Amino acid sequence: MSMTLYFVNVMWAIVLFGILLWTTACVALNAALRGGMRLLGMVLSYGVLLWMIVALPWREAAATWGLFAAAGGALSVVYELWARGRYAGAGRRPRRLVRLEGVVMWPAMIPDAVGLMVNDAGILPADARREQHEDDRAGAS
Repeated sequence: MSMTLYFVNVMWAIVLFGILLWTTACVALNAALRGGMRLLGMVLSYGVLLWMIVALPWREAAATWGLFAAAGGALSVVYELWARGRYAGAGRRPRRLVRLEGVVMWPAMIPDAVGLMVNDAGILPADARREQHEDDRAGAS
C-alpha cells in the first residue's frame, strides 16, 4: 500500500517532481534544447498521468496531478508579478495572471517560469530568453 497525504500519492508525486526537476534543469540551462526538452517533459508527465490513472484510485490521481497544476499556476503568477515590477516602464505588455490552460500545460509552464526567473535575476547568464521580453515590447508598439 502506498502512502497518501490528503489524497496525494507521495510516490507518484516524487516521480512527477523528478520529471519536473529534470525538465526545468534542461530548459533553464540549455537554450538550444529548450523546445525539445519542454515537449519531452510534457510527454513524460502525461505518460505518468496515464500510468497513475491505471494504477491509482481516481481521487489520488486527480489530487496528485492537481497539486502540481496548482503549484505551476502559482509559480507562473509569482513570475508574472515579479516581471511586471522589473520591466515596468520598459514597454513590456503584461501577460495574463491566471491561465486556465495551466491545468494541462503545467509541465511546460513551470520550467519556463523558473528559467525566466533565473535568467532575469542574473543567477544564470542571459540567453535567448531575453528575446521574449523584447518580443513583448515589439508587440506593444
